[in-house]
Amino acid sequence: MENNNAGNNANKPETRDGAKKLALDNAAIEANLVRPGRSWFYQLAVNLFAVVAKLLFFVRVEGRENLPEGACVIMGNHSTWVDPFFLAICAKDREIRFMGKKELWGNKAFAWVARQVRGIPVDRGSADMASIRMSMAVLKAGYTLGIFPEGTRSKTGHMLPLQGGAAMIALRSKCPVVPMYIDGSFRPFSRMTVRVGKPVEMDDLLAARITRETCDELTGRIAGAFAQLSGGKSLPPAESAADDAQKR
Repeated sequence: MENNNAGNNANKPETRDGAKKLALDNAAIEANLVRPGRSWFYQLAVNLFAVVAKLLFFVRVEGRENLPEGACVIMGNHSTWVDPFFLAICAKDREIRFMGKKELWGNKAFAWVARQVRGIPVDRGSADMASIRMSMAVLKAGYTLGIFPEGTRSKTGHMLPLQGGAAMIALRSKCPVVPMYIDGSFRPFSRMTVRVGKPVEMDDLLAARITRETCDELTGRIAGAFAQLSGGKSLPPAESAADDAQKR
């Protein structure tokens, strides 16, 4: 059937189920990601959050010295919408380019904010080569990439299974992977702690070809680093119990 509004919807291609798919100017987004200079909005937002976090959540950062100089991939656990801020205050010497779900760019206000903080849209429903290309461009330019490898927020109190795409980006870029674990209930006047881990060991994987097996191996190592940083809290109950049994 002919679409009489084809001209109006030219930038909104249809998916198989007829829903309108958000179309973005990826070239403009990528150019913004690698643009030199600091973002005033990013600096303002992070500094303001640092004050609020200190007053309301008594935030403590442990292991900040583990952050390497230069380009790296920071990976964090994800349970609240402010998690990017918690990671950002751990690395105030740099601006982290965070990956986020593409649907958020459909909101004009958020799209403006995303431009200011140089976010990377990710289409979670497909193998998004555009977001991978943007991520590689960020790391090649010497900047820091922020990823929440669970792919979405967890509401269970432990981490969801990690997605393999984060490991693939790390292996392709050959940049250090730094795990950060946000520990706390995110309730006013309760203690929040962000633990910065040492870069995940991956020299042996970098010496090999990038395959599903090497990506799976790195994903497992990252999950192990989260488990260590969290004291086992990141693991589902069954895995946590098994891990405790092995330590006995």
